[in-house]
Amino acid sequence: MATLGLKYLDTPSLAISDQIALDRELMSEVGRGERSPLLRFYNFTDEAIVLGLSQEEEKYVQISHAQEDDVPILRRFSGGGTVFIHPGCLVYTIITTITPPFKRFDVMGAYRTAFAPIIDAFQNQGLKLEFHEPCDLAIQNKKIAGNAQSQKNGAILIHGSFLIAPDLQRINRYLKEPDVRPDYRAQRPHEDFLQPLSALGFTEQILKTLLINAWC
Repeated sequence: MATLGLKYLDTPSLAISDQIALDRELMSEVGRGERSPLLRFYNFTDEAIVLGLSQEEEKYVQISHAQEDDVPILRRFSGGGTVFIHPGCLVYTIITTITPPFKRFDVMGAYRTAFAPIIDAFQNQGLKLEFHEPCDLAIQNKKIAGNAQSQKNGAILIHGSFLIAPDLQRINRYLKEPDVRPDYRAQRPHEDFLQPLSALGFTEQILKTLLINAWC
């Protein structure tokens, strides 16, 4: 199985806002050739609702519920959808250079290239992992991870949140049902559309090991 040849980078526990800032800093360093292409995981000390770069808060977030529960609403510099990052989610970041097999501005191609090694790794576990445009990973037609991408100054960053043991009740409380949905979702609400990986035998450490072995 081919890997992306990334270097695993262990990074400290930080607030989610600081993790987003660190992604931006690391992306710049990789783009300038000051750091090797890498994989890392967020070790976060809080919770947050995180919007994609161009998303409108009012359309995607139950703002009053977030305010009542004192959950911050943040915005990242990548595209993709809105996520609620909380314990039970594993957030990863891969950063590499825009060199073959990656191509500048080829967003879907970049996703497919990046996800090919982990599709093989899940296959070895007897699970058919599928990429659904624009940015979902799914098993048996249920979403296990949402992803986002940024390309800038010679570097490409792809990051996302795997749902290991998500709090589906709180996801439903904070995130509105999106107006635009991928075709495979149909009209399913969050609780019917999302697939906790814990139900498929995954722990955080098992998933981390799988991803490291696939990408590094």
